[in-house]
Formats: sequence, C-alpha cells, structure tokens
Amino acid sequence: MSTSLFEIVGPVMVGPSSSHTAGMARIGVMAGRIAGFEPERIVLRLSPTLRTTYHGHRTDASLIGGALGWAPNDPKIKHALSVAAERGIDVKIAFFPPNIYHPNTVQLEMTSGDGEALKVRGISVGGGSIVIDAIDDCSLQLDPALYHMVVWGDGAEKAVRKLAEGLDPKPVVQGAAGVWTVSSVIPVPGADKAENELNAMPGIEKVSIVAPVLEYGATISEKYKYSSCEELIAACRSEGISLSEAAQRYEEDRSGHRREQIRALMHEQLDVMREAVRHGLEEPNEMLYGLTSGEDGKRMLRQSQHSISGGIVPLAAAKALAVMEHNASMGCIVAAPTAGSAGIVPGCMLALQDQYGFSDDRIVDAMFVSAVLGVIMAHRDISFSGSVGGCQAEVGVSAGIAAAGIASLFSEEPEVPVQAMAMCIKNMLGLICDPIAGPIEVPCIKRNAGGVANAFISADMACAGIESYLPPDQVLDALLDVEKRLPGELRCTTTGGLACAARAVCLRKELEKELDRELDREQS
Repeated sequence: MSTSLFEIVGPVMVGPSSSHTAGMARIGVMAGRIAGFEPERIVLRLSPTLRTTYHGHRTDASLIGGALGWAPNDPKIKHALSVAAERGIDVKIAFFPPNIYHPNTVQLEMTSGDGEALKVRGISVGGGSIVIDAIDDCSLQLDPALYHMVVWGDGAEKAVRKLAEGLDPKPVVQGAAGVWTVSSVIPVPGADKAENELNAMPGIEKVSIVAPVLEYGATISEKYKYSSCEELIAACRSEGISLSEAAQRYEEDRSGHRREQIRALMHEQLDVMREAVRHGLEEPNEMLYGLTSGEDGKRMLRQSQHSISGGIVPLAAAKALAVMEHNASMGCIVAAPTAGSAGIVPGCMLALQDQYGFSDDRIVDAMFVSAVLGVIMAHRDISFSGSVGGCQAEVGVSAGIAAAGIASLFSEEPEVPVQAMAMCIKNMLGLICDPIAGPIEVPCIKRNAGGVANAFISADMACAGIESYLPPDQVLDALLDVEKRLPGELRCTTTGGLACAARAVCLRKELEKELDRELDREQS
C-alpha cells in the first residue's frame, strides 16, 4: 500500500518515541482486536536491541495500553502498567534470541482467564508505522490500514477463500498452519453475518474481525504513487500544479477521502503542533528522567530576543526545543516523521508564521509539501527509525522535509523545495542515533535545534538558485545506503557515540540496575 501523508506529518501521539511508543501502541491495539478477549496474562517478548531502551521509551506501557484499546495519543498510556495491575493482568517481559528479527520486533503472548491463548508478532518500522507479521507463529503481513478477518482452524483456508470469491475490490488472502486472513480496503460485506456463518462451520475454531488501526483511508488505486522526486516534479510541470496540490491529489487518490477532509486533518495536525509549542514554552515540562531541565525551550526563547545569530532561526529553535521537551514529558505531539525529530517541522513552520504572518492555510500547504517528499522517501524504502538508520533517519529526514516546506513558501518552482531537501539531507548524512542510557532526552532534544538551523540554511541556498550537484533522488539513494552501512552500535543501542562517554556509561549502569530490580519484582 502507498504511504499516507499523515504517516509523515503524523501520527498524533504521546511521547517519547514514535517507533518505541506510538508504533508499539498500534501493535498492541491490533493484537487486542485480533485476540477479541481481555487477557489475564500478557508476556511481552521484545527484540534484544530494545533491552536498554524499552523502559525509557515506555515500550512496555505502550504495548499494554494498546492491548487495552488505547490509541497512541491517549494520555492514559503513561499509566498503562499500573492500570493493568489494578485489573489483575499479569505482565511479564522476555526477549527474543539475538540476530533473528528486525530490531523493533515485539510479540504479545496473551492468555485469557479461561485458558484461551494467542500470540501476535509485529514490527514498528519507523515513525509510528507498523506491520503485523505473525499470528500464532504463522507468518503474515497485515497492513494496519486495512480491514481484516482472521480465521483459525483446519477449515480456515477453505472458508476464507470461499468468502473472498466475488468480493470487489479483490481482497488479499494469506495464511498457513491453521491461521488464515482475508484483508480488504473496505469492510467485508455482511461481515457480522459471515462471522456467524464461519463460526458454525466444521473445522473453524475462532473468527476475529479487525478494524483498521490507521484511520487515513485506503484504496487500491496507485495513480499517483510517487517514488522519485523526478517523477513528482514532472507531474507538477505537465499538469501545471504546485507541489502542495500534487500532494493533496495523491492523498485523495490513496485514501478515497475528499479534499476538505484531507485539509481539515492537516489543520488538526497544525493545531496539535501549536499546542505542543505553547505547552513547552509556557508550562512546566516533567521530564521522564530529568537528564535535562525541561526549561531549554524557554531559555532559548529569551535568548532569541538578542541572539548572536539573529533572525528567525533562534525563534524556530526555541519552539523546536519546547516541542521536544513536551515530548520527553510524554506530552501529545505530532511525529514529523518521528517523535525523536518532532520539534523541527513545527519549530520552522510556526516561527515562519510569527515572522511573516502566513495564514494557517499557507502553512498547511507547506506541510503538504514536506509530507509528500517524506512519502517519496518511504516509497524508496528509507527508514525513519533511529534503531534502523540512525538519527539521519529522524532529525536528518525531518530537517530535509522542513527545508522543502520552508522553500515552498518563498518559491513557486517545484524544483526549489526539492533541492532544499536534497542539500539538507546531504548535510546530515551519517548522523548517528546514540541516546545516552536509553531515554529520548540527550542528545535528541538539542539535535532538533540543529536540524532547524540546517533546514533554514538549505532553504535559503535553494531559493538563491544553488543546487545539489547530485540529483535529489541520488541523494536519497545515498541516505538509504548509509542507513544500511551504519554499525549497529550507532543505531539507538546505547552502546556507541555519546552513549559510550564515561558519564553516560555510569548512568546506563545505574538505570540497568534499577530496571533489573524492577524486573525481579515483576518475575517474583
């Protein structure tokens, strides 16, 4: 399926991590819907690469909150573990063997009070996007944007294939070993009746109807599936439209939603961004670990009145820091495209609005430009996860799409924002992901300020007529190449870069001891 614009400028979520918080909550929601029962016991089996980060990123709370039915933007996620304990749900943590699965792989092993058991394995692929890749050890690929019917039993394959006959649009049928699914962009007609009929058939043990976790819509059309900057610019030239218009046509075609719905949703994203900036600058930020003060956004805002560098960049940096401090307090933010880089786009866009008086509609148009260039990256298999591609995949990508959005407000030429994105990405290739001891506080928060500065200078260069020597698509190819070559120690494992500095190592050991004590209490 094509990537939604709102998976680039989105999702709306509580912090601190899109991959390890929002994505995990979505996996939990899908697992809960597939199970169809309230569990009495849940074993969370995590990738070993999450061992040092899962607690600091609230992965455990997010998975449990999702399984309880809470969306990624629900503030109750912060208290999911205590709520589960109050409900009598026994939660255990375990880990997969090393070097088997994707680094953001998790599995929920759920058991009901009457002994019904279910295993759901999923991958948080970056920026909050997910895929369910196994049910009860049966390999599948369930898209969270689709409607699914899951059928268990020896007669499951025959029943599912019969159900899929004659359905339009044609659904996807997959499965093995007694677990089969039929997946569609629209609800299966008469799903409730079909569920009852299937349950009455011999060889059928259970049926679950699973609604989409993503609410951005989906169609089978890929009329505008842009996979290169060259293709996007050519479409704008041939049709005489702007990048923003091309983005909106893409989302209309991809989702089946009307233009007014799409614009209204982007306005909602802007409102959440604005509130995150306000909260970060005007209210206390209760940092999860207190590695930073939570006051740096406020400090930078004061400094912006008489800064050394002058101009708009210090103001934008103050807003970006404020969003990131709100994020690190488990506040509600818009991942753009990740929570670890959530300050850059709002920092840039809202500072531009303050300085130049752009209307919300103009800012929303710029956000569409940012989003469609992120979509191209997703379609070229670029990861937005720090644990897969380093911080270049988070702060680097966010700065790149922000640069494009900035440039689009000052140039009507479609090539200019694309060049701004390319030059910004070039400046940030190889940026490692090295949070100290696990929490998303150091260096993630301050790196967003650096991303803001890079975005503005790249936009200025593009608007001056400066171009990247390498075509933008080749720059994106280079980004993908560096993601693949980056050593594992420099991809959010808290073992390389700043994370191996003496002070960071001491802190990690302290937090690991505290976590071990907590795990011992849970296991006893």
